Amino acid sequence: MKNNWAKDFYKMQYGLIGNYGDDFYEKSAKQILNQIGKPVENILELGSADGSLARALSTKVPQITTVELVDELVAKAKEVNPENINAINGSFYDIKLSSTFDVILYIDGFGVGDDSEQLKLLSNIEQWLDDDGCALIDIYQPEHWKKANEVEMYVDPKNMPHIKRRYSYDFIDNIMIDTWWHEEEGTKHSQYLRCYTLKEITELCEAANLKILEYFRNGAMDYKKMTYTENASLEACMSYRIKVIRS
Repeated sequence: MKNNWAKDFYKMQYGLIGNYGDDFYEKSAKQILNQIGKPVENILELGSADGSLARALSTKVPQITTVELVDELVAKAKEVNPENINAINGSFYDIKLSSTFDVILYIDGFGVGDDSEQLKLLSNIEQWLDDDGCALIDIYQPEHWKKANEVEMYVDPKNMPHIKRRYSYDFIDNIMIDTWWHEEEGTKHSQYLRCYTLKEITELCEAANLKILEYFRNGAMDYKKMTYTENASLEACMSYRIKVIRS
């Protein structure tokens, strides 16, 4: 993987905020299973962090494989994972997997690198899918992040009063930039995620021999009021989830 920021950023982010609690992941797991819409024998989760989502799914899915770049998070996951989760440390851009899967998940984080790297990942997903399998992938929606350009805020004013973040947008390459830093220390870490319209991601999926069956809109943030709306239009949402199958 050409981008070398990812490991440091996600390690820093997890170190500051940890996970979101069991209730969050139980709700996410229920939503994911509803979106899949059929019984599942095995799942591959990409970018699994400490495995919290996989553990929430593990009571309903017989076998789960997770792939995570940050070795410390993989080690943490292995300490608490049940036996039906296989946690792998590595980059899903170049990892070799011999199995295929009913379902592949990439929940948040898609867009690392340029279009060629997204195409490589989507091509990997196409190869890892069973013939009748599907993948759920979260895509960052450009119009929302254009409006978030130069918005600055505290990550968690109550619990982390010195940790700030700033959103920036690269209007030429359509990249959302999320920068975190400690006010007293000054060290900054950023993530860079390529944003795609539905038309753009449809074309990229087609190039990887994948077909979008449907999409699910996520919520939107009003940065002036600092309020979050659960149900947002495709043009306003922060991200949307695509459900893809092999063409």
